[in-house]
Amino acid sequence: MFCPKCRAEFVEEITKCPDCGVDLVEILPPEDEILYEDYVTVYTTSDTGLIAVAESLLKSENIPYAKKSEGLQPVYGIGFVQFQVPPEKKVTAAELLKDLVESGDEITNDEIFDD
Repeated sequence: MFCPKCRAEFVEEITKCPDCGVDLVEILPPEDEILYEDYVTVYTTSDTGLIAVAESLLKSENIPYAKKSEGLQPVYGIGFVQFQVPPEKKVTAAELLKDLVESGDEITNDEIFDD
């Protein structure tokens, strides 16, 4: 069984998503196509722990995002991951992620707070 909202998978005995509160379905509907070329980069990191935290923070606020990997990050954890969001969510996402910025990590869009 799957949650059509968060897309999590559950055992057959569960009929309602404990996180979203919506009824589960047997087959997930297709995801809406995301036009990643329209997204802007708001955060870059090479720290695998911060990648998970950034994903969690963005999901908690229902901010759609894409991760653009450079190097061997997806396979070996070497290289950088850029978090990209729709332009209308860039200020909110940057505010949400600003506490994650450490040495070598950065909020990457200089114009984020100019709007």
